[in-house]
Amino acid sequence: MERGDAAMEKGDVAAAVLEYRNAVQKDELLGPARLKLAEAYMKQGNGAGALAEYVRAADLLPNDVDTQVKAATLLGLARRFEDARARADKALAIDPKNVDALVVRANALASLTDLDGALKEMQEALSIDPRASIETNLGAIQAAKGDLKGAEASFRGAVETDPKSVAAQVALGQFLWSSGRAADAESAFKAALALDGEHLLAHRALAVFYLQSNRAPEAEPHLKKVAEIMKTPAATLGLVDYYLGTRRPDDAKAVLAEMSKDERYWALAQARLADVQFAEGKRDEALKTIGEVVAKAPTLGAARVVRGRLLLAGGKPEEALTDAQAAVAQDATAIDAQFLLGSVQEARRDLDAAAAAYNEVLKLNPRAAGAQVRLAMVEMQRNALPAATQLAEQVVQAQPGNVTAQLVLARALLGRGDLDRSSSVTQGLLKEFPNVAQVHNQAGLVALARKDRAGARTAFDRALTLNPGLMEPLMSLVSMDVQDGKGPAARERVQARLDKGTPTSSLLALAGTTWAATGDLAGAESFLKRAIETDSSNFEAYSALARVYVAQRKPDAAVAEFDRLIAKQPNAVGAQTMAALILQGQGKESEAQQRYERLVEANPRAAVAANNLAWMYASRGENLDKALALAQAAKAELPEHPEVNDTLGFVYLKKELPSLAIPPLRLAIEKQPQSPGFHFRLGQALAQTGDKAGAKRALTEALRLKSDFDGAAEARKLLGTLD
Repeated sequence: MERGDAAMEKGDVAAAVLEYRNAVQKDELLGPARLKLAEAYMKQGNGAGALAEYVRAADLLPNDVDTQVKAATLLGLARRFEDARARADKALAIDPKNVDALVVRANALASLTDLDGALKEMQEALSIDPRASIETNLGAIQAAKGDLKGAEASFRGAVETDPKSVAAQVALGQFLWSSGRAADAESAFKAALALDGEHLLAHRALAVFYLQSNRAPEAEPHLKKVAEIMKTPAATLGLVDYYLGTRRPDDAKAVLAEMSKDERYWALAQARLADVQFAEGKRDEALKTIGEVVAKAPTLGAARVVRGRLLLAGGKPEEALTDAQAAVAQDATAIDAQFLLGSVQEARRDLDAAAAAYNEVLKLNPRAAGAQVRLAMVEMQRNALPAATQLAEQVVQAQPGNVTAQLVLARALLGRGDLDRSSSVTQGLLKEFPNVAQVHNQAGLVALARKDRAGARTAFDRALTLNPGLMEPLMSLVSMDVQDGKGPAARERVQARLDKGTPTSSLLALAGTTWAATGDLAGAESFLKRAIETDSSNFEAYSALARVYVAQRKPDAAVAEFDRLIAKQPNAVGAQTMAALILQGQGKESEAQQRYERLVEANPRAAVAANNLAWMYASRGENLDKALALAQAAKAELPEHPEVNDTLGFVYLKKELPSLAIPPLRLAIEKQPQSPGFHFRLGQALAQTGDKAGAKRALTEALRLKSDFDGAAEARKLLGTLD
């Protein structure tokens, strides 16, 4: 703690944070260290971290009124109004006349829509201490009650009470602006600046006013002044963001170059520079820059976040995961780190982990609309459509112009079968955002649901015209071409995309399935192998390639080729898995099992190998505990995949745990309803739990889908026992 104090005296806030964090790790109950850590976080601009530490400090220092009030204030800013009121009550229990506590309590009550109670508390605070800041708070509550005349009187009264108060002038300006009197508001903001040309609040108010009034050039001098006055990384980076937003990257880089001269902020500046370089299309340069930052400042979470973001954008989710996890480990309250972790896990198809990370973001900032939208998208992928709908609706209500939230809402409604409402949302989007590619893609999906294939083609084509890099409209058009017997057109579409740059695993897999569907098995094989090399977790590519090899009738040559690749790349998970799959398809169970075992021992996250090995063990009724561990490991990596869920359900059946088998088997059927085996195993599980009616339905559906599937005889026998 003493080292932290010394660092703060020198102005090295980052070093102070590390020391105070070390202190509380050694003694979690050291209240003063918690308090100092909170204050250091505030200086860094880390509001979420400050809030968490102020609350802990308040718990450890229950008789410290000031700490209770600070915790209450930040809780209010975080929109945790019930908690803010409770903290204010603690402070008032110690000091009933504490004006700051009364003000915080009043603001919390106002936010909880108890405007009368808020007005009473604020009036009491004003009677104790008739200062201008309390009058402005009173004005805000009166405005919320709709008493605009009284509110204006309070705001102007605050200016009269303290004519030299910059804060009072700014509050008056904000009220006038919110009342639609922009010219008067600007005059009030300028009057505030005239009182003190160096006042941070006045410059901030004018900067925001000009930015939101589409007068960005006039905001520049005020943003420069904010950075000059605050002398903090956050303020300087705010100026960088302004230059980037106004398409002045050279000015942004000049600011970062100056910031880099201070060795305390070199790492932060260079990390931001990497972001700028990446935005300019200089990917290799950006990765080099951020690599140097991570090497020199390995404990800087912000640098890990930037590199993770760049790696994810470059299609390397596994590498990005390492940085995301490191950033979260360094500071679990860092919103950017938690959001990156959610994005990476979503890209890796670990939807449970993605949801957990996005929920952490929302705990830290309940107003983080971006995280709420991503969480809605994850819930949609998990087939939790009601939850996805609710999340998207909340964002749309708070931010009606949020196009992503509206798209998620339209997609969730479509998934729930509410075609009319989905269509209504989509039509609204088309009117408001006619040049957004994803909106036209959604219109294509609605048209397909209405069986309007011509309309769907038009919409998908428009989406690709607006954004040629989108995958979903391309996949939809290719699928329609194949269904309509237009094989050459389908291949031409895919080839045109392939010719435009380095293809992703998804694009290569699409090429493979398209070439296979149009009769070119050799071409399909080549594309699918490249898809697996690019992303070893692309389960669909494995399955498609296995089907191609079966059609080609050349399993031995395939295994030999994969072995040659393995010799060159011993860590090639995709090649090792594919070789074992082919051997398994040939009936060489023992050899395939040995390969799977070696693979999962070397790489526990090799999901396909773990899944298939679990099935092998379970089908023979041996090593069932090991089989369960493998199936669960595969589920952790590929939580939504139908075959993985079927395997997990099968293992539970073998372990005579039918109630645990039912949820993954139901999920498998939701994802792939045409599999008779999935229905058969669900029927077995339901029968064993005593649900005869459900078992009958599942078994009957299995036999309806394929009367001679592997297990049909057993299904008929079981049906006979349920009558």
